[in-house]
Amino acid sequence: MTVHTGAELLAAAMANESIEVAFGLPCPELDPLLAVLDDHGIRLVPVRHEAAAVHMAEGYYKSTGRVAAVLGNPGPGSANLLPGVLTALHEGSPVLVLTAQHRLEVVYPSTPATFQGQDQVGLFAPAVKWNAPVLDGRRIHEIARMAFREMWNGRPGPVHLDVPAPVLAETIEVDEAPIRPPGAYRAEPARASSETVDAAAELLANAQRPVIFAGTGVERGDACAQLRNLAELLRCPVITSQAGRGAFRSDHPQALISSAHGADLARREADVMLIVGSRVGNLDTPYDKYWGDPATKQVIQIDLDPRHIAVTRPVDLAIVSDAAYALRAIAARLHHHEASRVDSSDLERYQAAAAQQQLELAGPILEWPGPGIHPAHAMGVIGARFGSDPIYTVDGGNTAVWAYLLLPPTEPRSYLSILEMGMLGTGIPSAIGAKLGSPDRTVICVTGDGAAGFNIMELKTAVREQLNFVTVVFAEGSWTMEEPTQLDRYQRTFGTEQGDIRWDLLAVSLGCHGELVEELEDLDEALGRAHAHPGPSVVCLRTDLDGNRALPPGIRERFNEAYTGPS
Repeated sequence: MTVHTGAELLAAAMANESIEVAFGLPCPELDPLLAVLDDHGIRLVPVRHEAAAVHMAEGYYKSTGRVAAVLGNPGPGSANLLPGVLTALHEGSPVLVLTAQHRLEVVYPSTPATFQGQDQVGLFAPAVKWNAPVLDGRRIHEIARMAFREMWNGRPGPVHLDVPAPVLAETIEVDEAPIRPPGAYRAEPARASSETVDAAAELLANAQRPVIFAGTGVERGDACAQLRNLAELLRCPVITSQAGRGAFRSDHPQALISSAHGADLARREADVMLIVGSRVGNLDTPYDKYWGDPATKQVIQIDLDPRHIAVTRPVDLAIVSDAAYALRAIAARLHHHEASRVDSSDLERYQAAAAQQQLELAGPILEWPGPGIHPAHAMGVIGARFGSDPIYTVDGGNTAVWAYLLLPPTEPRSYLSILEMGMLGTGIPSAIGAKLGSPDRTVICVTGDGAAGFNIMELKTAVREQLNFVTVVFAEGSWTMEEPTQLDRYQRTFGTEQGDIRWDLLAVSLGCHGELVEELEDLDEALGRAHAHPGPSVVCLRTDLDGNRALPPGIRERFNEAYTGPS
């Protein structure tokens, strides 16, 4: 038997799951854990706000596939984590949430007289996949195994442990080798059966107009190469969800943008639809006006979590499986089939429809008279400067829509956005997490000014951690996405004005490099100087309010339908 503190046992359990970063703030209750993190190869990254800590952990995971921990002090410090944790749950991002708790004799239950007393297990229960208090240090490894097992069970997500201070500080006698490898206490992801793989291959081989719809599960499951291989074998269109933009490069000759008329045509005409790694949510047009009559097509859906099967579209074949395994297995079976579909004219027709729509949408943008900077023009300059190689973190309302439409095609794990929950303020923290996880890659944060205001102080975190990335704030001083609806309904706006903010000067006051850009022709050189700076940089870009309002009508309609239903 050997003697360890509870904090040492918890840090060892974290290291056993390859956790290398913890985001949070110190407090007396957590200090025993913070004091031993270095000994277990875990880097503490102090933050300015706990919700931003979770967004950092999300950026870290989405860009690397690795899990980070976040820390919450008793009471308000833990409560501050909740917005980020709820976002991680909706996004399917695994995060280890650790909250500190007061001494055991005054919690569970706490009286109204208890300082910062709250039932943190009850508070977090609806926002995580699984949670528990750790009331006995001898059970730390057991409870940690339970937590990580649930983290990876089905669709990944956050789990929460509430640890009272005495449990971290106490000394415990344990066996010399209490740690078990992860494979000894949690299963590998589900794999498609031979029967379902055979059935899927049979349907796809005999389809005349197969179409693949791919979501974030493809990217997060490292299944992008398998998706591309299957798509090229079938020679069929591939449509990615808005959130799954990185699953299949948009410049691939078989790619169709989800919101394009060509994609609508492909969905409506498809006789077999393969949906993989997507729940087909409201933001991705689940309505029959875009998908066509369900009775005219057969639907195969592959998802890691059975709860996500057929939530918006009826299916003919449900496959609960790791996406990479299922796609690889289906492709292998297809090599034994003599596929009857060899005509590529359908894809050419869909691409032509998409190209025609693109020309129509581009007209008003290309003809923009000014004065002022149109956000679409600015996205073009950013894309031309940085290309497809960086990790882009995207944040905001209309700014995020322009980014989705106009930033370059990206590689997997390189386009980070929040489209399930729609949480604002994630861009800067996500960029910090992405840069920590991938220090050799260029990271570019593109954000609206409303979104930037949520967590702008985290730039000080980036300065302290010596992280170099560029944040471009599209600044027209308004909550612009809200204005068109108000103007349509009430012929005026209310509550949307933010006022003039010099984001570059604010950044400089935090120790960053700052640039102000008021003319489009100055943007490229400003981006170059910002990128060359060894630390974090902010470009305050004066975009035009009318230009930012002017989303292409079809795009705006689809977004509104998420709230109102099909129009």
